[in-house]
Amino acid sequence: MANSKLLPDQSLTASPAPVADGTRTARLRALGSEIRALRRGLGLSTVALARRCDVSPSLISQVERGLTAPSLEVLWAIARALAVPIGTFFQADAKSDASLTAVTDGRAAPAAKSVDVVRAGERKRLGLTPSLTYQLLSPDLQHRIELVWVEFGPGEEGPLEPFTHAGEEQMVVIQGEMQMWIDSQTWELAAGDAITFDSSVPHRAMNRGSVPAIVIAAITPPSF
Repeated sequence: MANSKLLPDQSLTASPAPVADGTRTARLRALGSEIRALRRGLGLSTVALARRCDVSPSLISQVERGLTAPSLEVLWAIARALAVPIGTFFQADAKSDASLTAVTDGRAAPAAKSVDVVRAGERKRLGLTPSLTYQLLSPDLQHRIELVWVEFGPGEEGPLEPFTHAGEEQMVVIQGEMQMWIDSQTWELAAGDAITFDSSVPHRAMNRGSVPAIVIAAITPPSF
């Protein structure tokens, strides 16, 4: 189960991230609808969920209506309160085709049940800020491993406080430079470097460089 150290409520309810375009607006609304459905499924009021997350009811209401993007810390708190992995909140673009096909000899055919293909334009996304975006490379969270593509803008940190989740995690830096803080130790990683660690210990990732960084993370079992 995911766990994170929360900031004071005043920090969690800071100015919402701006909604830049229609696609982002649609994603925020879909995220809010998913949270609302899970909350109602547990028989919780917005006030009860807010108490579990140590945030204000108005923030929960704004998130559920798609009016604001929650910080990663708040989303971790919501996921924990609803007893789901944070990956539950990855959203597919409306234009994405959920049906996947295998191509043989130039002809499309139904994909085998043991094979799943996620096209570059069909990844489910979790974009909390314009400079911190998660993309699910796995088709869903029902497999034995979860692959996530993460883009960090210059100076971006995710999350602000160290967090934990079950399992083991491996990360490889595709572009840029990253700093990993794991259980009070720090590692500097350049493009091509990889790191493996027990994700049940506190950890966080930071882009200390001046250019965007891209990381691919593999998590088993799926718990992010």
